[in-house]
Amino acid sequence: MDSAEENWSDFDPIAKDFYDEAQNKYTSESGDILVDEAPVPLKNEKEKGDAKQIKYPYLVIPKSSPFVTEKMLINFFGMTSVQGLEYRRGSCVYFVYFLNIGSLEAARLRVEKYPNLIRCVTGRHQKERERNFESLAATETMPKPSPAFLETERTPVDLQPHGVPISAGRHKHPEFLRPPLVTKADYQGGSLLATNDPYQRYLNVKYEFALERHNVYNLADETRIPQVVLHFRSGRSIPVSAIANAKDVKYENLLEPGISKCVVCQNWTDTFCKLCKMPFCNASCFADVAEQHKETCGKGELLELDENVGRKFPKTGLPLSGSKVRITAFEQTNVVYVRSADIQVDIAYYTVLSEVMMLGKTASNLQTNPVSGQIVLYEFERRLFRAMVLNVDDPEDIYVVCIDFGSIEVTQLKFLYECSSYLARLPCYPVAVQLRGIPRRFLGPNIREIMYELDQSMVFDIKYSKREFDYSKSLQIVVLTEIEVNGSLNRLFKTIMTPVEPSLSDLGYTEDFLPHVPLPTGKNIDLVVMDNSFLNFGFVYCTARDLAYEITKMQRDIQEYGEKIAKCTTYAPPKGTLCIAKYEGKWCRGVSLELVGDGYPRILFIDYGNIVPTHVSDIRAYPPQFIFPVMTEELSVNDLPDELNDVQIKQLEQCFPLGATVTCSEVIYSEKDNKFCVRIDSLHFKLALSGKIS
Repeated sequence: MDSAEENWSDFDPIAKDFYDEAQNKYTSESGDILVDEAPVPLKNEKEKGDAKQIKYPYLVIPKSSPFVTEKMLINFFGMTSVQGLEYRRGSCVYFVYFLNIGSLEAARLRVEKYPNLIRCVTGRHQKERERNFESLAATETMPKPSPAFLETERTPVDLQPHGVPISAGRHKHPEFLRPPLVTKADYQGGSLLATNDPYQRYLNVKYEFALERHNVYNLADETRIPQVVLHFRSGRSIPVSAIANAKDVKYENLLEPGISKCVVCQNWTDTFCKLCKMPFCNASCFADVAEQHKETCGKGELLELDENVGRKFPKTGLPLSGSKVRITAFEQTNVVYVRSADIQVDIAYYTVLSEVMMLGKTASNLQTNPVSGQIVLYEFERRLFRAMVLNVDDPEDIYVVCIDFGSIEVTQLKFLYECSSYLARLPCYPVAVQLRGIPRRFLGPNIREIMYELDQSMVFDIKYSKREFDYSKSLQIVVLTEIEVNGSLNRLFKTIMTPVEPSLSDLGYTEDFLPHVPLPTGKNIDLVVMDNSFLNFGFVYCTARDLAYEITKMQRDIQEYGEKIAKCTTYAPPKGTLCIAKYEGKWCRGVSLELVGDGYPRILFIDYGNIVPTHVSDIRAYPPQFIFPVMTEELSVNDLPDELNDVQIKQLEQCFPLGATVTCSEVIYSEKDNKFCVRIDSLHFKLALSGKIS
């Protein structure tokens, strides 16, 4: 035959494989054979689709949710790839027919990429299967094969040695609770604290900014308004209007047009007499000069005040509901300090701060440790502010509260000065309030960034009901709304603090995603032992005492996430991926070290140090909102023999008891090995190593 007359139009090299029933397979996205799980069409629906099933490749997609519709499937796969679409009501499935095998393969890959949107069964026409369908009733469902392994089934743990060692025993994770700064005993017997804090406001005060002392968050100081407001830590804005003397104070930089000093109290006001333009604050100030004003008003004469007319300050306390306020400091995630944004209070507030800074220059240092409740002057960034002493248990760590802001600070005796009775009597305007609907949570970097952005230049509308007053904490529960953008601060905080469970299709986070806090190095370092189950290998997990408190505090957030937010019942984290895992009934942070076929991945609990096989039903995906630092480090114990016997291990455990504070003779960091090392001075242990005792 002449080659020019050959007809290749019907040539299809893959037609034989395509129509070969012996090679036909029905598989799910996980790779299981699903021939018996294929949906059962009604007889009339099956007959309508016979021609299309023979001619076109297709996907069978169950209507697993109301969101799976014809339009959704066409948009998902693309109109140019779909030849047709058929819905079978009896079996509640969609048959999506494609133009060719290439379109089918592209659609199948798209389904694998987005497994949470739809699931499907791939397949082609199969006569033998159709004959089996005809033998069944139209309403009868196909029997499902019994699974060989259930996700929640707990098989025996494979404890055979692998690449990762397992902690011996299941010790309970140690907990550390910081002692309260103030107790009820401090308010008894007519103490200074009872006198200066009659409502026991500071009985429940907490110090939440301990991580900043370890340079976990490098937040640079920032000047927002030149020579007026300086941005510092703890969410506090410190005004520095008065630096040298009273002549340097230029309140006009803060004032709007039409603002003058009251002739009575010398505070700034925008209220004037309509006739003589005499400025006065309110009816109280006007009443003090009513007689004199009556004689001089409209005559162009200066008002002469007698000696009984003295300086006045606006009323202190919580502004009325509906008032405008500014935030001065943050105490916790749900407790903030506010003051009135009224012009009179605003100027009086800066006046008090200016007098404290100016008159404090001549104050003398405290010579002895102060007592709880004492009003002192506290030096911060070379400026003095009024503060109330809360706790002096440790002379090196004296806790004070800056009463003109509300922030808790940790200082030493050399930074405290005597406060005169005049300065102590000046009014204090900031008032602590509790944000409605916001829980107390760990102060991570996400919420800290928002706190530092909210300085005193922002004005909020405060709303509250007197019925919502927490008498146990002396706090009014409020809602704060920023007036310019009409944004609720309560809603913003709650959104930022609430963790969101990531999708299983998302890539997990590694340990490098979190900031790390190194251990202190040097001689005679006090460390807390978090885990000692690997002393037979020569290393132990420790952290600083202050950081141990922070680790315990963050467990509250993790527990809330594991119990109430995370919904996925099983999760097998890839190797090196962060996760939330349950240990002894409590959820903790962990990282997957090894996946084993028994369903028990090896999890290293990074806040403690033990490695435990944990079933996949006790593991949840790690939320991106938990940017909590890693504060527990692995320490290698130097000068140990290659192999330790049982007696030596017990002696070593006595040097590092679980949950105890130990003093290490020296802690060093090896840059070459990228690890911390520790030396211990224990005569009993050294004798055991030498074999002189047993």
